[in-house]
Amino acid sequence: MNYRPSIVAGLVAAILASQPLLPQAAQIELVRPGFPSNQVSGASPAQGEVDEGLKALHADDLKAAEAAFTQAARIDPKYSPAYIGLAEIAGRKNDVALVESWLQKAIAADPSSAYAQLVLGHFQFRRGQFVNAEATFKKAIALDGQSAYAQISLAENYLRGLKNPSLAEEAFRAAIALDASSVPAHLGLAATLAVLNRFDAAVAEYEQAAMLAPTDPIPTHSLARFYASQAKIDQALAALKRSNAIAPDFLPAYIDRGDLYLAKNDLDGAAAAYGAGAKASNKPAIAYFKLGVVLAGQQRWAEAEQAYLAAVKNDPLMYGAYNNLAFMAAARKEHLDEALGWAKKAIELAPEVTTLLDTLGWVHYARGELEPAAKTLEKAVADNPKNASFRYHLGVVYFEQGKKREAALMLKKALELDKNFKNAPDAKKLLQQISPK
Repeated sequence: MNYRPSIVAGLVAAILASQPLLPQAAQIELVRPGFPSNQVSGASPAQGEVDEGLKALHADDLKAAEAAFTQAARIDPKYSPAYIGLAEIAGRKNDVALVESWLQKAIAADPSSAYAQLVLGHFQFRRGQFVNAEATFKKAIALDGQSAYAQISLAENYLRGLKNPSLAEEAFRAAIALDASSVPAHLGLAATLAVLNRFDAAVAEYEQAAMLAPTDPIPTHSLARFYASQAKIDQALAALKRSNAIAPDFLPAYIDRGDLYLAKNDLDGAAAAYGAGAKASNKPAIAYFKLGVVLAGQQRWAEAEQAYLAAVKNDPLMYGAYNNLAFMAAARKEHLDEALGWAKKAIELAPEVTTLLDTLGWVHYARGELEPAAKTLEKAVADNPKNASFRYHLGVVYFEQGKKREAALMLKKALELDKNFKNAPDAKKLLQQISPK
């Protein structure tokens, strides 16, 4: 029989997204330009402590940051950045209730702070409280009518939260009226126009954002994803190449290029894109992983193995690469000691991903360990009862154990679930061998 590796990622991973890339909603984040001096009026005797808190946050020293912000609040109880700092710390500790408590204290301390309202609004947005966020962003705008950032925040809430693109367009245009050079505002407006099916206008806004930020790859990357969402693959690829010309180390553009080449069934182009991304990026694990997927699909086994090994070297937590290494080795009946270790490592890293059990079972089978293979594959099938390939693997093991009746039942069920799954021809041949007509 011809056993081929089961590739976790799949070979057609096109980025034909339903929506183009939108500007990311702001997090509760203190370390952004101008915080807090241009967000509040007047100096505070607590400014020094807030600055120390920011330095500690940069160093990820939460204990020191908390002490500094707490001292700032003691020195000046009306200085809202001190409480926002404490909210940031609570957020990093995943204490949602405490985040909201500190933000409410920030607003109570300085009701005139538009920035405190904005931070609260973004917190509400991230919590899915879109109606509350709308009201909070409007308060921020009322307090600071010249803030393009506040208008962008309101617009994002309309577009991504309340799903009202007409109001989003209005708010994005208000932001541009306040700051015509705002790249996030133009990107947001472009995404909104795309949702409104005004495609030419959307392209114009993406291009405007790119013109305003000639050294930033994000606008052209966003344009590429918009083209991809319209199935304009060649235009998307051209825009992605522009992104990499701007920033040769910008990995997302290489990844998307590879995915789009796959959509065109151009495996060589995909491998070249992923390989270039792996060389260019300082965090190349995902590029190596995807390169491994393509190389395995081309049956370039040795090169695929090296790509997967490079992936786990750069990201030791990448369980998919360990899984693919193990399955590929089992299918070829090579490196079976390493394969067992790889399969177990994948499960150790992601015990909740029950599909990994199939790989471990197949490794046991390749090693001639039929009893553990059967037990492992039985659990894989129990956890994934509609997976035809898993049932096929278990049927093969049953056959090797001499359990022909159980094997036939498992193989028939696999074909009932999917008569065209990858190993369907092998399943039919084995069934014919068990019960020749």
